[in-house]
Amino acid sequence: MFISTIFLIISFVPLILLYENRKPQAREIVIISVMSAFTVIANLICAYTIPFHAGTAMVILTGIALGARAGFATGALSRFICNFFMTQGTWTVWEMLAWGLLGALAGVLFSKVEMLGILDNKNKYKKEAKKTGIQICMIPLLCIFVCEIIGYVLYLLGSHTGESFWGWRIYVFGLIGMLVSFLFRKNKLPVNFITMTVFTFLSVFILYGGIMNFAAFTMTQSSYNDSVGALKMLYITGLPYDIGHALGAAICVFFIGESIVRKIERVRIKYGIIKRK
Repeated sequence: MFISTIFLIISFVPLILLYENRKPQAREIVIISVMSAFTVIANLICAYTIPFHAGTAMVILTGIALGARAGFATGALSRFICNFFMTQGTWTVWEMLAWGLLGALAGVLFSKVEMLGILDNKNKYKKEAKKTGIQICMIPLLCIFVCEIIGYVLYLLGSHTGESFWGWRIYVFGLIGMLVSFLFRKNKLPVNFITMTVFTFLSVFILYGGIMNFAAFTMTQSSYNDSVGALKMLYITGLPYDIGHALGAAICVFFIGESIVRKIERVRIKYGIIKRK
């Protein structure tokens, strides 16, 4: 509970300071509220029907379309509201932080959404976007793959008897691979269905999964004698859910991602909301 409270303060202080200094217009608060409502509805529908995790996808798409501040605000607010329907608890603040970081990271890494005109050749655009997206995604995927190989080699050299590679190393070395690929990239990621889908899968699996597995440890570690062993076991047992979560969100982004970010962009341009560079 103490650690969760600290994370709650950490997650909200930067948001409060940013908005207090910027003095946002009412229209900006309205669009964040609307996107939060859509996120909550999407999450609740998927929670009780098909496990596609559309709520997580909506947080990332909001960050891409409206920027890091709006992405973080939408993610944190949406998770808080969702848990009024799905039970509140010490896990709420961790989920708020994780969703908020997903939205903020999407806003930082992606460039401004490019609009298509009525006369633009949409089939030609999709072919070019597919080709460009695959080329761009090869770099982070290669970096993550190399880092995972390094992690596996270190596991072989220094692991204990009975210890499994399929656990915390997947998340840690995956995160290192993501950071390396983004640090060496000068330009922001273009907004297309390939880059958004790949980013969604990687960020949800590595970032959200990594945070929530550690959160589960803080909420259950008192029932274990071996804290380190318990943490390792949580990362192993959480792996199937994290893959399913990331895959479900990525599928949503693949099919509806571009349509949603372009609709948000039209609203943003029409009403002069949250200017993006």
